[in-house]
Amino acid sequence: MRSQTVKRFCLLPAVLTSLVTGAFAEGASAAITLLTEASTDAGCVTLVDGRGEIPLVIDAEDYPVVGLAANLLADDVQRVTGRRPRVTPTPPGSTEVIVAGTLGRSALIRQLVSQGKLQGLDQIEGRWEATLVQVVAAPFPGVERALVIVGSDRRGTAYGLMQLSRTIGVSPWYWWADVPVPHHDFLGVQVTSPQADAPAVKYRGIFINDEDWGLQPWAAQTFDPAFKNIGPKTYEQVFELMLRLRLNYLWPAMHACSSEFGETPENYRLADRYAIVAGSSHCEPMLCNNIHWDETKQGRWNYRLNRDTIHTYWADNAKARGAEEAVWTLGIRGIHDRGMQTPPTEMPDKIKLLTEVFGDQRALLDQHASKEWGPVAQCFVPYKEVLPIYDAGLAVPDDVTLVWVDDNFGYIRRLSSPAERSRSGGAGVYWHLSYYGRPHSYTWINASAPALMWEELHKAWDNGARRLWMINVGDIKPMEIGIDYFSRLAWQPDGLPLGAQRRFLHEFATATFGESLAAKTAGLLMEFYRLGSVRKPELMERAWALSLTPARAQQLDHDYLHLLDCEESLAARVPAEARDAYAELVGFPVRVLGLTGRIFLADRSTQLGGDEAVNRQLTASLRRELEAVVDHYNTGIAGGKWRHLMPGTVTAPDLLAWNSEVRWPWGEKPVPATAQPVVARPPLNEQGWRDAATADRQTASGESGWRVVEGLGPSSRGVALLPVKLTDAWNEQDRQAPALEFDFQSSGSEPMAWVDFLPAFRLYPGRQLRVAVTVDQGPPMIIDVPGSSGAENENGQVRTLAVQDNFVRAGVPLPPLAAGQHSFTIHAMDPGVVVDRVHLP
Repeated sequence: MRSQTVKRFCLLPAVLTSLVTGAFAEGASAAITLLTEASTDAGCVTLVDGRGEIPLVIDAEDYPVVGLAANLLADDVQRVTGRRPRVTPTPPGSTEVIVAGTLGRSALIRQLVSQGKLQGLDQIEGRWEATLVQVVAAPFPGVERALVIVGSDRRGTAYGLMQLSRTIGVSPWYWWADVPVPHHDFLGVQVTSPQADAPAVKYRGIFINDEDWGLQPWAAQTFDPAFKNIGPKTYEQVFELMLRLRLNYLWPAMHACSSEFGETPENYRLADRYAIVAGSSHCEPMLCNNIHWDETKQGRWNYRLNRDTIHTYWADNAKARGAEEAVWTLGIRGIHDRGMQTPPTEMPDKIKLLTEVFGDQRALLDQHASKEWGPVAQCFVPYKEVLPIYDAGLAVPDDVTLVWVDDNFGYIRRLSSPAERSRSGGAGVYWHLSYYGRPHSYTWINASAPALMWEELHKAWDNGARRLWMINVGDIKPMEIGIDYFSRLAWQPDGLPLGAQRRFLHEFATATFGESLAAKTAGLLMEFYRLGSVRKPELMERAWALSLTPARAQQLDHDYLHLLDCEESLAARVPAEARDAYAELVGFPVRVLGLTGRIFLADRSTQLGGDEAVNRQLTASLRRELEAVVDHYNTGIAGGKWRHLMPGTVTAPDLLAWNSEVRWPWGEKPVPATAQPVVARPPLNEQGWRDAATADRQTASGESGWRVVEGLGPSSRGVALLPVKLTDAWNEQDRQAPALEFDFQSSGSEPMAWVDFLPAFRLYPGRQLRVAVTVDQGPPMIIDVPGSSGAENENGQVRTLAVQDNFVRAGVPLPPLAAGQHSFTIHAMDPGVVVDRVHLP
């Protein structure tokens, strides 16, 4: 290769990386690279140079999304170079071209196949959303070479085109987060050999939810005032983002403030153009966003009492939308996430009613749903009150996908049993980045660590939940980093070893802000997620602050202040063209967390006898800064593009002077000023704590062992027992089980040790989540991870505390010990355990 500049964009999974199996594996290199200077080497294609730009050729009879993606790519080339390629259905007399098409649909691809010009077709034929990219010499008369993108289906082709956009430096977040686009006068790519790629999880979706706070006011008042709501103009931006992220499945906005998705036909016609799979949430069966069901006119939303009216409603929707590619949600709950209305209280009656509902819904789908996209996809989401009905014996048709749910805070309540894993419909997961409801809401910022997403969803992947992954993203903003990580994880769950949180953040920052700021940005975000795991800002309250030991409170205040100082220093270095993106993706969430934490710790000081005047002055100053940060988001960023999207803080003059008309943007009234601290756990000397990652020794058993997952848990380096497989289980006497061993010094008088676990659940009913603990290799003590059985009510104290703190604490009685050195060993018993910290003498 002649001397040239080669720039590798690592905003993964882009074409240049994700088309290589195991792109995240150590030592993996990109097989498709961006060239910014000319090369005559084989496999190199010039897209734009001083003479012009090469055309982009697609068959006019290909799927609409292919032409749409081709034009998006042409727009992206123009964003980078200032020159827009021509999109044409006919190969012109040009030295080089880009050709894109779908197997079985594109005459251009059919011609290349018949002439034996394409290699590696066996890697994509018959696969779901697969893409093949290669350089072909002399593909058509008068054409010297072509960059050919072939899709096994319509999305496979579109994804290949959109991944080329990533390769040339256009972020999927160029519009939604105002990420700048780098400029190049020359664009080329080199493809070393045919590259094939396909997703691991079939349906990968986002759920727009709780949009009252941001997305709906922004759409109605700022982005689409003509429609006055979330409508086609807004959804088109959503669909483009999904196409660029290779997400294919949508549960649309569904609160009372929003126009129902299905009532505006242009919404679902646009979805079809973008090849987005239609869906609806766990409480909206048959694609019916039923929030505006009028019980005074239509009767109760109760299938036992009002079957004919509800059945007609479903039938009309199935007729209207039956041609769409969709995953049809089955079952019935109450309107808008309320419990199912069933006059009988006995479980057999509830099972009988749901069984009837399944039969009626599936009969409608047999009659009206299109088979163009294969067997009619259906799912059942046993959420909240429906899960006990399922576990009591509800029989779900075998071809229906079971979608397991988390506890609304990221911890999956259960996965499939061995018998359930043989079902033809498979299983999936519904997981929350945002949540509004009991026992606590968090909808303002995204402080859920990517490492937690990896630990829980990769566990789901390892245990058969591979058909459908859905993530609740609230208003989309400011969940951008979490959504991006999810899109990569769902595409290739095994491509992020041990979560790769720091690596992901570094690569995201490199592609967004440049290499010079990447390490600092990744480091700042690592600390942000650590402190967010200690306590989300939406979950901060006086009782929490008062429960902290003096040393812990002092350390947290120092950490929040340091976080804010680091953010301020980094912000000053961000180039002008990237400041909006930086504020949206990094600056805003970091400052919200740090400022909110300091406010509550200042109030703590006052409550415990500190200088009230000083603390009130500090609180007022912090509060003004917090309001200024929110105001800048709404009015300063991108010239006011996001006005009305970011909810403000309370309007009372004092952050802690609550009354019945004052609320946080996430909708809950915090603890009153007269509340007393809730001491949920005995206060412990901070000096006795050790991160589990600091174990003095550890042992493995075959491939199973304790692995440090950077970014996981309040310690930010929780130790997980991996892999999480059903076949891995040990009894308490098995000294070959993977073990973590800690040395400690005893004075001879300590009665207890303590272990903090992540508040995970056992894999499925009938299993347990336990470890065995030995002291000095003495007799084992079996320790159940508190709250892991799934039997506790979700609002019970164990889970209520656990989801706020991101840990549960188990006490371990110590035997009589002589003064001196001893060992404390945690032995594995059940898969799925994560140890965060231990407290030893």
